[in-house]
Amino acid sequence: MSQPESKTYDAKELAFLYDLYVVPQWRETFDRLVDEELTLPEKGKWLEVECGTGGYAVDLALKGGTKVEVVGVDSSAERLALARGKAEVKKAERVTFQTGVPTALDFPSESFDLVFADASLLPAASVGEILVELTRVAKKGATVLLKLASRGSFDEFFSLYWEALYNLGLLEYVPQMEALITERLLLSDAEQLAKDAGLKRVHNVTRKERFDFADGQTFISAPLIETFFLGEWLAALPDAATRESVKRELISLIERERQERDFDVSIKATLLVGQK
Repeated sequence: MSQPESKTYDAKELAFLYDLYVVPQWRETFDRLVDEELTLPEKGKWLEVECGTGGYAVDLALKGGTKVEVVGVDSSAERLALARGKAEVKKAERVTFQTGVPTALDFPSESFDLVFADASLLPAASVGEILVELTRVAKKGATVLLKLASRGSFDEFFSLYWEALYNLGLLEYVPQMEALITERLLLSDAEQLAKDAGLKRVHNVTRKERFDFADGQTFISAPLIETFFLGEWLAALPDAATRESVKRELISLIERERQERDFDVSIKATLLVGQK
């Protein structure tokens, strides 16, 4: 008997899932790179784009003290409701939040002394346009940082995905699977987009980060994977029955691959850095 397809969540449920699973298992991986790379200005107005549920923006405001103002922008009003709650609990008075999209920020040019954004869950095709907007709103000399999951992320999964398609006679869907791999930016291409946006002294900080799962079923049903990645990975398949067959085959292949050890997948967590 086939299993039911993954549950569909409303925006409020997705916001809570994001806070519970994406923040500690995903976002904090990138935030640590920022903490290690960035020397914070002593004062000024800072912008975080795609700030999620706001925990990092709140922490920045508390670190900055009375000489700093932090603005968090996110495309989800539901995530921002959680962000405002965190600011209230921590009594972070110098942080504000507003809805917006990273490709069309509602701020005048040269408004911020520090600008950073999270594009790790956004389509790679939007990165160039995002960088143009981040550069536009940054003051001259300001640092601009962008978080990315670059080419080479989830390679362990995609290797097994190809094998699952082969085993099930679904090789006609391999090109769509390969497009999921190649749509992630090479580091050289990401740096060129930053330069094209007008940034100088562009460089990247990249670290391979590992995620461990107890077994195949745990991987497939993990909220981070199931809710924020798996739907996109399986979207090209023709129907629900085929997607469920592929999931079962993936679980079987993961069980063979892991040989009673944890199943490990890795990403290339990248921080793209430049100056206006």
